[in-house]
Amino acid sequence: MNTKFTKKLAIKSIILIGYIALFSLFPKKPQTTSSNSIAQIPPFDNFPPNLQKPPKPQIQPSPATTPTPKPAEQPLVFAPPTQFRSQIVYKASISNSKVIALTFDDGPTAETLKILEVLQKHNAVATFFCLGRNLREYPEIAKKVVQAGNAIGNHTWHHYYHDVTEKTASNEIDYTGIHIHRSSGAKSLLFRPPGGRLNNGFADYAKKKNYVVVMWSIDPKDYQQLPANTIAHTVISQATSGAIVLLHDGGGPASKQSRQSLQLFPNSNNRDTVLSPYRNSYNCKQKKNSK
Repeated sequence: MNTKFTKKLAIKSIILIGYIALFSLFPKKPQTTSSNSIAQIPPFDNFPPNLQKPPKPQIQPSPATTPTPKPAEQPLVFAPPTQFRSQIVYKASISNSKVIALTFDDGPTAETLKILEVLQKHNAVATFFCLGRNLREYPEIAKKVVQAGNAIGNHTWHHYYHDVTEKTASNEIDYTGIHIHRSSGAKSLLFRPPGGRLNNGFADYAKKKNYVVVMWSIDPKDYQQLPANTIAHTVISQATSGAIVLLHDGGGPASKQSRQSLQLFPNSNNRDTVLSPYRNSYNCKQKKNSK
């Protein structure tokens, strides 16, 4: 009895093991999701072109704003009106005004700086006819002359008195004009011949180049080393509206006496007389009456 039971148990065990082995040979069924769940779609690595998000527009940096260029500064030009070009002038045409024009020849020199101080003290200005060789030596003084509101003119390079060829006149006047511009930044069409000589070639060339040849109507002869009060008396006694006064700032006693004579002008009876350069309009600046 025990032997039969043991055999039946062994057979059942073998059959069970066989079923287990048989089921292991088949793959498991895929797990299904419930009808309420949403199938998970794996993300695409590359979307079709028509489904891709449009690329973000790239904002180009705005170009740097270019500042509006400033208009080129016009060079300062000391020139009379057209009707005075190529003319010789001894006196300015000024009506209804007690105004004279002071002019200084032969600078710039160290004495010029002292004259500028006196002019500034009395609120006056003048025209300085400069030698080219002195402009080359004292360019900073020429610059101060213009910065102080004065005019500047051409007085040749060497101050020759003798007759010259047109080539020499060209060199003397043109090179001086170049140094006027280099030192002061200004251009000038004001010319005074050395010694006031009109027939040695300089004046003819200057007129050919449209300069106005500026002479004078009052010569107090400061070059004779006269006392300052004598110089001042000559100027005051001969002063009429539009008069042009000849003085010097080339150094030495003459320049010193001229400078000292300026101190006496405000004490004259012509209290509204001023010293002014020729400007573009040829108008002179009138000083207020001072007592």
